[in-house]
Amino acid sequence: MENLKTDLRTEWNLGLLYQSDNDPAIEQDLVAIERAAALFERQYKKSDFTKSAPKLLKALRGYEKLIEITNGKPFWYFSLKRDLNSSDTKVAAAATRAQARLIKSGNKLTFFVLTLGKIPKPNQRRYLSDALLAPFRYFLTRTFVEARYHLSEAEEQLENLLAETSYTRWIDGGQKLLNEQKVKHYGKDLPLSEAVSKVSELAKLERRELHGKISQALKSISHFAEAEMNAIVNYKKVMDEKRGYKNSFSATVLNYENEEAEVLALTAAVTKNFKLSHRFYKLQARLLGERQITLADRSVKIGRINKKFDWPTSVAIFRDVLNQLDHRYVTLFDQFLANGQIDVYPKLGKIGGAYCSGNALLPTFILLNHTNDLRSFETLAHEFGHALHTEFSKKQPPLYREYSMAAAEVASTFFEQMALEELARRLSDNDKIILEHNRLLGDVSSIFRQVACFNFEVAMHEMIRREGQVSAAALARLMNEHFQSYLGEAVALAPDDGYFFIYWSHIRHFFYVYSYAYGQLTSRGLMEKWRADHGYIEKINQFLSAGGSMSPKNIFKSIGLNLADPTFFELGLKSLEKDIEKLEQTIGGRT
Repeated sequence: MENLKTDLRTEWNLGLLYQSDNDPAIEQDLVAIERAAALFERQYKKSDFTKSAPKLLKALRGYEKLIEITNGKPFWYFSLKRDLNSSDTKVAAAATRAQARLIKSGNKLTFFVLTLGKIPKPNQRRYLSDALLAPFRYFLTRTFVEARYHLSEAEEQLENLLAETSYTRWIDGGQKLLNEQKVKHYGKDLPLSEAVSKVSELAKLERRELHGKISQALKSISHFAEAEMNAIVNYKKVMDEKRGYKNSFSATVLNYENEEAEVLALTAAVTKNFKLSHRFYKLQARLLGERQITLADRSVKIGRINKKFDWPTSVAIFRDVLNQLDHRYVTLFDQFLANGQIDVYPKLGKIGGAYCSGNALLPTFILLNHTNDLRSFETLAHEFGHALHTEFSKKQPPLYREYSMAAAEVASTFFEQMALEELARRLSDNDKIILEHNRLLGDVSSIFRQVACFNFEVAMHEMIRREGQVSAAALARLMNEHFQSYLGEAVALAPDDGYFFIYWSHIRHFFYVYSYAYGQLTSRGLMEKWRADHGYIEKINQFLSAGGSMSPKNIFKSIGLNLADPTFFELGLKSLEKDIEKLEQTIGGRT
């Protein structure tokens, strides 16, 4: 790694997409997309391509080729730039213009999936069993299931257009407002995302003071968040009712290729076991020498590990982790570092948090807000897990390169856990205890906190649907109610803590949060398999390479994990309970 330490690129090289905002290739690509969509529409809209298997096969192959062309690259470029600087209005405008043209082109293709969905049931069954169409069997299966929620072509096109103004612009406006917020700390104005990341690293009085300032900053913009949440939830209500979805979360579960019974079993099992998170936070309070802690103390570490996690150090450690698993992982990681596919540090105007964004056969990009702490190291591992999943899935045909969001969190969590296991081997016994506590902090958050958020979302959607309009103060009270349900009596919440719903971006991508608990508990199953046999890494690569070619449940079944078993998630929770017990014993007995 020495040869890379002086050459680590820490900012995105968006030249991998286009050379500049005025690159002629942007317009050329937009025109190519528009022409390809128009040609496909002329070829197939009035044809009888569903009348026989050979005709259907030809149309499906043409649709796959079309996906390669209509990859949204121009909008993606401007969207990435916007995330780096939300105050750049020219970039935001360019993103909007590109998106409008892509939506218009995409609307020309709406007919295709709608026509597939109208294939008579007997013919559907015949096509699904036809060997000629075998490469498209899962795509057709999904299309036939989703067809019951299809609208007319004109209505589908109208939703695509209205979503830009009635949903996307609201969220973009809220994110821009958040990105502009600053919190004063030691006389320095910190971007809100950086302030949030610093809280748990400070001494008690300082962290509680900074936490309070963050709550006040969020509350100060609650007027916009109130309008935003009411607008997008009511928009969703209209579309759900029009399509016939039974529950507010039904569309997400279907889109993530899960089954509602599967998700409800997960969330019910976790909610029933909130006693485990209560137990953990009692232990957390005891470790901090308090009878009761505040929300600011929720993620406080019990000590500082005597190891640096600046960017070069984090890269070196994680590279060793990947090298021990599979040399192909290291090759990809080195490419990301050398090519400028990771944007590392926080700055004013840059979006908070972290993500991995990949598209078709185009370069994959990772956004971080690295602040040189252990959590930043964990986040690097988490997001590169997504990146590996994205890169390996590119082996699939175009229709199957995008994987379910539920499966996505399994990949990211697995690599995060592998990174922590490797780190533990490098630490002293005392530092290992600190690391195990930190790991449990993350696990409890990924499982119990995210399910509490799912429960909050369900309640929020029901409240807004019922009442039509709900105040920001009421939403804050509702969030506190669900926070308290998983935190237990050991954590005392302040009334303004509930305004964190404003910062929690995931609730704008409705019900996404359940995928974290799904991913955490499923990745525990992967870890157990790998610990028993390191050769299982080939099965893990099989999962990473599956893309969206099967449902998550069937992908994991193919590598030996039965998520359909009602006890699967319970077993994962029992495994977590054992980890909590072990930590209790290590630090001197249960509270």
